[in-house]
Formats: sequence, C-alpha cells, structure tokens
Amino acid sequence: MDGLPLLTLSPILLYSVEQTVLTESGGGPQEAGKTLNLKCQTSGFQFKTSKLGWYLWAPGHSPLWLASLDSSSTDATEDRITASRQETGSQIFLKIEGLGLRDSGQYHCARRVGNGDDTDKLVFGHGTDVTVEPGPRAPLSPSVFLVRGQNAVACLIRNFYPKELHVSLDSPVPLLSAQALTLVPMANGTYSAVQIGRVGENDTVTCSVKHLGKEIHVSYKPDHTGSDPGIAPEQDLIGGPEQGNKLLLSVMGLRLLFVKTVAINVLFTTTALIF
Repeated sequence: MDGLPLLTLSPILLYSVEQTVLTESGGGPQEAGKTLNLKCQTSGFQFKTSKLGWYLWAPGHSPLWLASLDSSSTDATEDRITASRQETGSQIFLKIEGLGLRDSGQYHCARRVGNGDDTDKLVFGHGTDVTVEPGPRAPLSPSVFLVRGQNAVACLIRNFYPKELHVSLDSPVPLLSAQALTLVPMANGTYSAVQIGRVGENDTVTCSVKHLGKEIHVSYKPDHTGSDPGIAPEQDLIGGPEQGNKLLLSVMGLRLLFVKTVAINVLFTTTALIF
C-alpha cells in the first residue's frame, strides 16, 4: 500500500494535544478477504470546518496516509478504501474492502491544523490495532527444521493451519534460556513460527511440535568433523531438486532472520549490562 510518509517527528508529537480529542475504535483481529470498518469519535474543535484523515502505521514502516476528508470532498489512496464523515455525531469512518495481511497495523485518525500547506501540524489519536489473519482453509501440517549456531538454536515451523500448536526445545542438558514462540501469518493463508533458545556448544537439541494431534520431532547433534551445515531439516521435506532448492531458499531467509534476532538480543543484553 503506497502512501506519503510523514515528516520525521518525535513519536510523542503524534498523539492528541491541546483540546483536540480523537478516539478510534473497531480494530482487533480481522479475517483476510473481509471488510474492515473503523470509527473515529472527535471532540474539542470545530468539526465542520476541519480537515481530517486516516493513517496506517504498520510495524517497521513510516505512517502511511490512507484517506483525507473535509466538508466538501474525500480522497483515498486505493479504490477499496472509503472514508466518510458524519457531521451530526462529529465522527469519521474508514472502510477497507478485501483485507490482506499487509493491512495489519495501527490505524490513526488525524486532524490537520494550519493554513493548508506543508507546514501544517497533524494531530493524531492514539490509534486502534488491526491484525489481519488468514481465513478458513483446509488443515495443513507443518514442516519443521532446526537452525543451529555456536550456542543458539532456532526451531522453524513453516506453512501450517490452523495456528494452534505447541512447540518445545529439549536437550539432555537444560537449555540456558528460551524465548517465547513467535507466530506469523503468511501471504499464502498459512502460519509460520519460530522458537529460539540458547544451548551449550556441544549439546544435542530436539524440537518437538504438536499440531492437530500429530507430533513431529526433529533432532540436531553437533558434527565435529567440520562438515556441519548448521541445519537439521525434517527428513521428508526434500523430495527432489526443485523442492530442495525451495527449501534451501526458505532456510536461508529464515536463518538470516534468526541471526538478526540473536544479534538484537545480544545488543539489548550488552546495553543492559552497561547501563
């Protein structure tokens, strides 16, 4: 979804100030393909003459303009997006049809204050969170494999539905630490997840996944011959060259994500120790 990024501002300036009150509602979990309907209740200013709008703030992205409204016109970035206003109730509305995963994020209504040029101030409400999840589909069992570093391990669970599952990392020696399971909806209508833990350099690790009553166990034992690739896939995942290439690409992408996550954790730990 393309839009115009806001100027770089301190986040504290993005919320309601002075007498302007903007309160969004209608968020929460949403199903892909359905229609989203949001409302913003306003007060504390002259509604009829004000220029208002909607913005989406998705994780990892700058706020994106979705729609704007004044007393005589409405403008939106896409045909599937409709904005409207109700003068009697001092409310504005946002409707998005054909929801997709990219529509997840925090939605803010905003009031534009100024002379109508680039120096205008935008006053934002606190927002309402929207999470778009895959719609109903046939059950699908996950593919499971391990990515192993020197003293860290990630259990990667790909392409499963529904999202309910149990994951555990086990080792003959107790894990040094384990993070909470991270679950992510995928564009193909399934889910993927990752469980990260810290282990000893020479420890054997087993990832156990329970989904729809079926249990999958994938073990990894360090290879001290120097040929260890650091990846332990489920045995039946590779059925030929094409599938092997696809798996390799997936593992490479997920491994990069894993390395980045570990690096961030190390940074946070170091910062905590310093300060």
